[in-house]
Amino acid sequence: MNVRKLVAILPATIAGALLIIGPADIARILRNDERPSPAMLVDDRAMLLSESQREHVGRYHEALRQAHDIDYRVLVLADGGDIDQRAHRYFSEAGVGSQSATGRGLLLVVDTAQDRVRLEVSTSLEGVYTDAFVAYVQNRQLVPFFAAGRVADGVVATTELIVARAREAATGKAFAPPMAPRSMGGGAAATAAIGTAEDPAAAYKQQAREVDVAGATPLEVVEAYLEAMAARDARTDLPIYSADTRRMLRNRVVTAAQMDTVARLYRKCRAEGVHMQADLAVVRYDVAQRECAPYFLRREEGEWRLDLAAASAALRFNHENHWRFDVPVTHEYRFAFEDWRIDGNGVPRAARAR
Repeated sequence: MNVRKLVAILPATIAGALLIIGPADIARILRNDERPSPAMLVDDRAMLLSESQREHVGRYHEALRQAHDIDYRVLVLADGGDIDQRAHRYFSEAGVGSQSATGRGLLLVVDTAQDRVRLEVSTSLEGVYTDAFVAYVQNRQLVPFFAAGRVADGVVATTELIVARAREAATGKAFAPPMAPRSMGGGAAATAAIGTAEDPAAAYKQQAREVDVAGATPLEVVEAYLEAMAARDARTDLPIYSADTRRMLRNRVVTAAQMDTVARLYRKCRAEGVHMQADLAVVRYDVAQRECAPYFLRREEGEWRLDLAAASAALRFNHENHWRFDVPVTHEYRFAFEDWRIDGNGVPRAARAR
């Protein structure tokens, strides 16, 4: 969708409510130790996101701050100019990083006039979010979402990669010591191509690759899926997918970064077993491996196929990609989890010893 068309169809009531406060105002509020609302973390001058979208993105970013002490903001521009200079100046004026005890700040700038994006990185994070990583995030995650006109989804999906990198850094103690929250121009810019793609996943499709799972077991179908993700095969018509899954995937943006993440996560997870009932099956992982969600499968035309559509309705994920059940748990695959305890938030627990 063209950006200008998207702005034009926003209701007048929303446009009137989006009164823009300057970066100095934001910095003043934060210096007074007032906790920003989630929407304040998203300075949308192009009115590209709805109020609910800004709130959603802001909640993700607040969770990132609480978990990893990273003050992450978004600035959406509509008037062009030098995106590198604008990002560097705004970073200082808005006090990006001031909400971090260790001076960790990130600023995502989206320029709708020039179809450009930039991720500005504070000096305390340059060793973690290197130029190579930033370029990968922008080209393999942000750009495909933006090309499909799904800016808010792209920002949230990018946050998932940023959180994953933060967790890796925390585990390897790769964070720099506390320092002043300033930017020295670290980061990278890329073309956003907002609303221009016919098929955002086309660049990653491997049309010559054959996937044959005839007669395969549920576990073999899951393994074929993970191999497809490792190969960045974004085709929606693969024989590993159920009919409902194929329909769902036609309306989804699947990026190279997302496929890389799936392949990487499940390399460290060992399947606990396969639970079957009639024409349904679940490939389950250890309950403590919260990043490895179970896979649902159903038998269609005599073959086992992934039911990602049912999983999408039944499972939820937090900002660190830990999965839980949507509650109440009423989906038809619940038979595979009867030996687990499910708490009030849908989080699976090991059964108590008797």
